[in-house]
Amino acid sequence: MFDVDPQMRVTQDGDGTVRMVETDVPNDVLDVKIHRLAFYRSDASESDPVHGPGMALFAILRTPEVMAFGKAHNIGGLPSPDKGLVLPGNCCGSGRIVTGELDDVTVSQGLDYVLKTFPGFWLYENCRDSEGGRTVFFNFYPNLPASVYTRKRVPPLENK
Repeated sequence: MFDVDPQMRVTQDGDGTVRMVETDVPNDVLDVKIHRLAFYRSDASESDPVHGPGMALFAILRTPEVMAFGKAHNIGGLPSPDKGLVLPGNCCGSGRIVTGELDDVTVSQGLDYVLKTFPGFWLYENCRDSEGGRTVFFNFYPNLPASVYTRKRVPPLENK
């Protein structure tokens, strides 16, 4: 499907994960190493886990390493100590929770970890404006039931 786009690479990891990457998109944000990634609110205990992929994304992007990287490289779309972050929908997760702590992982590995609780895919976009500024965007998209992809037969309209 992507043969016509020489910048698109599709690979499959040993664990079956399929990755689609545009080779001309910087992935430096995805490679930021996080010393400790905890999936519970930083002002709470492990008894207050992260609900939903949106909150898990916030836990990843709000780590000191990611915030420092964003500030050092003037990247918009990432949280900073003095600004909040607007997250996409799906924060609550339908009762499922992400738990656990990860040490010395990249942003990409943290995003992959969230998919174990919320199967689907994550998207990373990198946008440049005309002045050379840079903004990144992340989101999770869930796998949908097969019925969503099944085309339903619609009966033809009757001429009267």
